[in-house]
Amino acid sequence: MIFDTYGDETLPSLMLIHGMANTAQSCYGRIVPHLDEYHVILCEVDGHTDKETGLFLSIEDCCEKIEKYVSQNLGGKLYGLSGFSMGATIAVELMARNNIVIEKVILDAAFCVKMGMLTPIYTNAFCWAINKIKSGKTVPSILIESAMGKGNLGIVNTFYKNIQIQSIRNACRDTYRYEIPDKISDFSGAVTFWHGSKESYPRKTAKLLKRHLLQMQVEVFEDMGHGQFLNEHPKEYACKIKKFMN
Repeated sequence: MIFDTYGDETLPSLMLIHGMANTAQSCYGRIVPHLDEYHVILCEVDGHTDKETGLFLSIEDCCEKIEKYVSQNLGGKLYGLSGFSMGATIAVELMARNNIVIEKVILDAAFCVKMGMLTPIYTNAFCWAINKIKSGKTVPSILIESAMGKGNLGIVNTFYKNIQIQSIRNACRDTYRYEIPDKISDFSGAVTFWHGSKESYPRKTAKLLKRHLLQMQVEVFEDMGHGQFLNEHPKEYACKIKKFMN
């Protein structure tokens, strides 16, 4: 895992974790310039970068590497943590593990709904779509919109075309089977959950998390699909981050 840093190290730390099949830059690159009042750490998740070899192994493996980095470089503390999609699921697990101190957390479209028998179907569909993209072919719009929200075709441009299919399978395995640990109820930091109005599973995740995190706020982006507000309105998205963090 690679950690790219931006800004003065004396500023409040803000770690950003990208989603499945994204890269740190395709997900967050355009909002970093608007976050100059923080020491920003972009996590480049294993298997999602050209900068090093290797596969995405598991959410647990990601958490261990993030915890090690925070312990060794940030005194074991993060002022802010924000994750998108699978990155937000990783953030949920970090909160539950409680091995590092996190003051404020933004969960954008975290996926914490167990898919059960649908897991292999969703996994194979995602792998098929990624293979189409990798070979330069077009994924039918109706399939993209059924999964990512109507009008959200731009999400395809954020996908990492060199990702190995085994990384996708490993990521889907952990994300689609993730179960919220009961011990997350012990997390006392500030939490907000964001999702688009056209997203069904993140909406369900918000309801499940609210049972454990009574302090959690929920904000819905109207007429938006999965990651659409982040992708299409980076400056406004950064402003929302700053408003919550401040």
